[in-house]
This record gives sequence, structure tokens and C-alpha cells, in this order.
Amino acid sequence: MVNGGMVEVKGGGALNPKFFHLPEERQDLIRNSAMLEFGDNTFKKTSADSIAKRAGVSKGLLFHYFKDKRELYLYLYQYALDVCVKQYMAKSYDFGETDFFRALEMGHKVKMDLVRRHPGLFRFVMRTYYERDSILSPRLRRGLDELMESTIRDFLSRMDLYKFKEGVDPFQVIRLLLLAAEGMLAETGASTAEEIQELFLEYKRHADMLRQFLYKEEYV
Repeated sequence: MVNGGMVEVKGGGALNPKFFHLPEERQDLIRNSAMLEFGDNTFKKTSADSIAKRAGVSKGLLFHYFKDKRELYLYLYQYALDVCVKQYMAKSYDFGETDFFRALEMGHKVKMDLVRRHPGLFRFVMRTYYERDSILSPRLRRGLDELMESTIRDFLSRMDLYKFKEGVDPFQVIRLLLLAAEGMLAETGASTAEEIQELFLEYKRHADMLRQFLYKEEYV
């Protein structure tokens, strides 16, 4: 929302709309630099100097577009959810795959496209959710929880869940896989497309094992 020449940021103040006049590549460089820095450290310990240095701009120019570090952080959070995460889930459905495990695997292709454009995206989102120094309000945290739950249920509504054995809760299966992926990401610090791809191969081995145990014999 534009207010007095500034763009309002949910949960915060405003950013200078001139940021969006920059070439898309330049916007991505600033966003990616900030997400990588915030993803590698807590909000309090991440310095504006380190973000500006990684982006190749002065701190003064950075704060010309964003009032302060807090506004940059809140903008990135909103950007990650509204643009990247939602786009990922929407595009993942385009494959038309209805098998639970194959659909998750095919969705990885979309995730890799996002990682190539935004190397620090997933680490940043994970850090914002789990870090104690986060400035996210309870309302913004609830928004992420609600987005994740609705996205999972929408995904499950498109799958052939009859393939699971009796008593298996597909919602809990996908939660388990998400937690496993988050744990692997946190343990390794992976952020580049190559690193994420290597993690995915390990993740796929775990998913294939679950498929063997959780699917009815005729669908394994």
C-alpha cells in the first residue's frame, strides 16, 4: 500500500518506492544479500554494514530505500511469503501429479528455480520462524502458521490419499518430511542450488523409505 510516497510494510513502517524503480537484477541483489545475512545470523547480530557490503552498496543508500534494518527485515519476510513461497506452491500444482511422493519430488524442480534466483530464501524463512531474536509479532508468526497449514491441506486435497495404509495420517507425514528438510538445511547451512540439490538426494532417500512403509503394497 502506498502512503505519502512510501510503501507500507505489513507489521512495520514503510519503504521508499524508489527501490522498485531499480532494475529487477539490482533489487534481487539487495534482497538476496539481506536474506543471506539474516539467514546466517540472528536479527540483532546481523549488521546493515554486512548487508550493504555483500550487495555492493553503501549503508546510506541501503537506508535510502529502507528506513532501518527492521523495515528491511519485515519487507523481506513479506516478500518471501507473498511472492516466493506462494509462487512455489502454486507452480508445484501445475504438474498435475496426484501421487503424494511424486508430487513432492516434482515440486522440488520449482524450488530449485527459486533457489537459483534467491539463494538465501529458505534459510531466511526458517531463521525468521525459529530464532528468538526475531522481531516478528505474534500476528505475523500466526500468519505463517496459517499459510503453511492451508497450503498443506490444499496440497493433500489434490493427492490420491487412498494409497496410504489404514491409520496413516498424510498431514503428519508431510509435517515429518518438512521437519526433516528443515533439520537438514539447518545442520548443513546449505543455500546454493548445488548444495540444495545434494540435500535433496538425501531427502529423497528418506521419502522413498517412507513410501515403502506407508503405502499399501499395490502402490509401492
